[in-house]
Amino acid sequence: ALACHASGVTAQQRADLFVGGLPDHIRVDVELRGPQDLQTAMYYARAFEARAQAML
Repeated sequence: ALACHASGVTAQQRADLFVGGLPDHIRVDVELRGPQDLQTAMYYARAFEARAQAML
């Protein structure tokens, strides 16, 4: 979490840090989409999390 706020961290690095902390069942799907920034990564994570909840 702290690394995201460090100076010099690119948008891609922020997305990668976020995705790396996701649970495996969501992380894989988000990684396959290849988000380029944190906002997009969060959008995909929420969508895949909602899908996982709907399947329960």
